Amino acid sequence: MEETKNTPALILNRQDYKENDSLVTVYTPHFGKLALVARGTKKAGSKLAGHVEPLTSADFMIIAGKGFDYIGSAITREAYPGIRENLNKLYYAGKALNLFNRLTKENQSDERLFFLLERWLGILNDFSDFKRENGELVLAFFTIKLLAESGYKPEMYHCLECSKVVSPGKNYFNLANGGVVCEECFEKDRLIGGIPKTELLTITDNCIKLMRFMVDNRFKSAEKLKTDNKTLKEIDNLLDKFIIFHF
Repeated sequence: MEETKNTPALILNRQDYKENDSLVTVYTPHFGKLALVARGTKKAGSKLAGHVEPLTSADFMIIAGKGFDYIGSAITREAYPGIRENLNKLYYAGKALNLFNRLTKENQSDERLFFLLERWLGILNDFSDFKRENGELVLAFFTIKLLAESGYKPEMYHCLECSKVVSPGKNYFNLANGGVVCEECFEKDRLIGGIPKTELLTITDNCIKLMRFMVDNRFKSAEKLKTDNKTLKEIDNLLDKFIIFHF
């Protein structure tokens, strides 16, 4: 292993470690998720402390250690002031970082995930006239994109059973296999994709349309995205159950 390495990093979490140090969880484009020791951050006047706060993008020099590697130096690239100064944005950014941390594994690098999170934080930072309902939408948008990039892209256009294009009407979502099942297939068989059909969720046409939009479009379009509270609650519930099922 190299003694030192330099990398950009997005800081996901920071917690106390030993008497004067912190344990910092970061995600990097080439080394994946890392747990690093930041020495002396709890001492007054620490030059490192301000650069290793969660919700920060920084350039790190990482030095190999016997247990944990540690941060030799860190320089902030972006502190996302537009998020930090807005409590609603800060709440949803925290939920996104926690989700990202939960769904990624240490030392498994995926450059796409790094830039996905970086782009989303940039959109959230610059989002104007931000309200709670905007937060629910942009978090759902991020969740679907993160699932897709992690290999769990939901199939929203074709029935998982018969492969026919899904028509408006009564449809269902298969949590196990990640996609829509049409009413005809649901009524035909006792098992759907190998699981009891009683375990499938009903899904409305509006929820299907919203999920399709999020799968197919970029984060920037979230600023113009509108939906009703009922559909918003439905997609939140569906995504929560999908994540619990798989993770």
